[in-house]
Parts: sequence; structure tokens; C-alpha cells
Amino acid sequence: MLDRFAEQLRKARLKKGVSLQQMAARTRIDFKFLEAIDSGNFSFLPELYVKAFIKQYAKAVDLDEQEIIKKFETAKAGKVIEDDEPKSLLEQKIEISRTKSETEKEKPIPIFDGSALASRMPAKPDETKKKLRILFYAAGVVLAGVIVFFAFINRSSTIVVEELPYEKVLEETKDRYQVQEETEETPANIINPDSLTLQFVNSDSLDSAWVMVIYDDIKKEDFLLYPKNTKTIHAADNFKFTLGNSGVILLRLDNQLLNFDGKRGSVRHYEITRNGIQRLNSPPIVKIE
Repeated sequence: MLDRFAEQLRKARLKKGVSLQQMAARTRIDFKFLEAIDSGNFSFLPELYVKAFIKQYAKAVDLDEQEIIKKFETAKAGKVIEDDEPKSLLEQKIEISRTKSETEKEKPIPIFDGSALASRMPAKPDETKKKLRILFYAAGVVLAGVIVFFAFINRSSTIVVEELPYEKVLEETKDRYQVQEETEETPANIINPDSLTLQFVNSDSLDSAWVMVIYDDIKKEDFLLYPKNTKTIHAADNFKFTLGNSGVILLRLDNQLLNFDGKRGSVRHYEITRNGIQRLNSPPIVKIE
């Protein structure tokens, strides 16, 4: 039986056009072992090695290794093996594919029964309508909460702003920039017809001015002169003063307008006597307390 098995291997090798020398090069099996296989002598090595060589032999000639090993086992057991040549892997794949296609052709094509499937499927609720209902319910709850909040909870926090009549606002605005005249109370010892009268007039409608004034070298006063306001003071002989934002101030001495070099945003120092006005280089100071 092993002779017939060896003959099948040899026919497969010759069919592929592979010589023993080429087989030895492909499989790295010693040439003498290949000769033994071709002659049906499988006792040259232990069976474990022989089976390994048979697998390499089958692989080299494109045969199914597992099928060849089964045939070797059958032949070794003394059973008759088929006399046909072993088929290559490609031939086996083609045969399997052909058999499979023929089997599929023979199978009846199932007819889809839609009514039966529909009867088995449970009826599902309309998910879209269900979601819309949930959305409407949620919106209603939110709206109700907002109404309750503004109607009851937030009532105490409402701020009411009382709007003034237009006429009152106009009157207050007018009074704010109305020219006001303040008259300095003159000490008794300098009240006489020959005293000097000086007026500080803020001619600007927006900016204020700061004034520090010394009367007759003995009295000092400072004040803030708001827009469109006037301050009147008296002295026996002279005034010495410092003006902040001097460009917005007009000076009148005994109702006569004085010319001086005041400048908006600047601080300047002056002295006024009966002879007129002159600029000082430094702030005036009180000489006698």
C-alpha cells in the first residue's frame, strides 16, 4: 500500500515538472531521503521525521498536507487507498466552489411573507407624538413657574422709580447754573466808603475754580467757585490771592473789569491794590495774624 502512496506523490511531482534535485532545493530535504520516498521506502527515519518530510513534499507540489498525511496513515495501516492522483490545492478549491454553487442552486428560495412578519411584530407607539407631548408638558411647567415667581415671589423686590415732572427737572437744572452772588461780610474796622470791592466771577458753564485770598495781609480765606457763580469780598487796601483754573475767572474791582493773564487749567498768583493788578511769582502769605 505504501508503494501506491509513493506512486501518487511521484505522479504529482512529475505533473508539476519538478525533478528530485529541484525538490531537494525547495524542501531542503536530503536527496537520498527523497529517493526513498519516491521508491516507497518510509523506514529511513523515525515516523515523526518521515511525516514532516511528507508534508514538505506535498507543500512543494501544491498538495493538501493534511489529506496526504491521512492517505499515508491509511497506506501504512494496510488499507486500500484511492488510486486517483492527489488533487492540488487549487483543484480542491475549484471543486469545493463548484459543489457549493450547485448546492445553493438546489436550495429553494424562501418567499418573504410580509404579512406574517407584520403580524408577529408588536405595534409600537408613535415616538414622535410621545416626545412632543412630553415637550409641551415641560414647557407648560416652566411657564407656570415663571408666572408664579413674578406674580408672588418677586413682588416685594419690585423697585418703583418715581419720575419727576418735566417742568420740575427743567427748573432744577436752570437753578443749578443760575448766577449766584455771595457777599463777604466785611469786618467793622474796614467798612468805609473808601474800601475796595472785588468780585470773582466764574464765567464758565462747566468748570469750577479754586480761590485762596488774603485781605490786607491779615485775613485768609479759600473757597470753590462753581460755574456761573460770583463771590464778592471787601478789603481796605489790597487783595493777594491764588487762582486755580484761572482761565475761567473774571475779576471786577469796584465794578470795573480787570485785564489779567489767567489761563484755563493753570494756577496763578496776583495782588490787587488801588493802583491795579499785578502778577506774583509765588503764593501769597499772611504777614500778620
